[in-house]
Amino acid sequence: MAKKKRKKKVKKKQDELSVPEISAMIREEGLSWEPAETPISVLSPSEQKKYLGLIVTESEMKKMAAAVKKETADEMSAPDFAVRFAAPTAKDWRNVGGKNYVTPVKDQGPCGSCVAFGTCATIESNMRIKSQDPNLNVDLSEAFCLFCGGGSCSGWGLTSGLDYAKSTGVTDEACFPYQATNMPCSNRCSDWQSRLVKILSFTSHSSMQARKNAIATIGPVVAGMAVYSDFSSYKSGIYVKTSGSTLRGYHCICVVGYDDSQQCWIIKNSWGTGWGEQGYCRIKYGQVDLKIDSSWAFYTCDPEVKPVTGCGFAEHILVDKYFGGIVRLWAYAGGEWRYKNISDADLAGIAQELFAADKVYVCWEKNQITMVRAWKTP
Repeated sequence: MAKKKRKKKVKKKQDELSVPEISAMIREEGLSWEPAETPISVLSPSEQKKYLGLIVTESEMKKMAAAVKKETADEMSAPDFAVRFAAPTAKDWRNVGGKNYVTPVKDQGPCGSCVAFGTCATIESNMRIKSQDPNLNVDLSEAFCLFCGGGSCSGWGLTSGLDYAKSTGVTDEACFPYQATNMPCSNRCSDWQSRLVKILSFTSHSSMQARKNAIATIGPVVAGMAVYSDFSSYKSGIYVKTSGSTLRGYHCICVVGYDDSQQCWIIKNSWGTGWGEQGYCRIKYGQVDLKIDSSWAFYTCDPEVKPVTGCGFAEHILVDKYFGGIVRLWAYAGGEWRYKNISDADLAGIAQELFAADKVYVCWEKNQITMVRAWKTP
């Protein structure tokens, strides 16, 4: 009698754990987050890796970890450490006195562009904070940052976007709309040089108190983290890596806040609002495997922001008359063109006075002229 061949059971890879399997591990390990099927978790492991993009070698990681260790020691040995880094117990830039300084969550798609997204998100928020305007309309071009800055869908270094934003700058999204595929830098708009936003500097922060203080007193930061296979299924709660998950790769994100009572960082991801807590995630402090606050520093930036209000001498003056009868006085002052609507009756007198003046002094609020005076040298 012929023996029946037994079918071999194919063992499921750890990096393909289902949501029920992740839920079981969370219960067994006493963790407090909830997994779910997300737009990322339904993808194959190879497709999920395309949603990462932070490139770092083993030797670089060792150097970065050593630099963080040294910087932490330097920060903590400062005689005024307790005063300089006296951070509050919580900060969330999405809600500061009811105002949201964080720009909307975006979706990088299957392109390793996370560094550009984490960088632009950080600069955008810091522009709103520095200008003291939570409604500041700023949307920077991740495509310009990545594809003109030397990166690609294959990935980029953690501070590469900050380096490029400092040396060259980043245009607005409308100048170079993003697509989740390698794009030539020549796709940028023709007037891209006049549309650049630059950062004056960026600074690293390594000790836990220095990281919190930087977020609380300056703004959201650029950060890196290791991503494990269960992270794609994150829905809500305080994320802690499960023991059965495997390393997927490395990722750049923007940290928009923290909460000591929950012992967590609040991160803004670039996987769309269908993942996590409307695109955000709370990550428990001190997870060595994730490297976010143990091996890599946080980076604040100081964006160049034109003053919302101000006064100064105009470099150029002109008057336009539009169809429909609108007459507009234009002045180039404070680094950009600003205007004031005037009447037909005022046109002759104002134009004669201003164009006869040696200088024209103007005050403004945003792009509107609030005061104009002719200045004639005695």
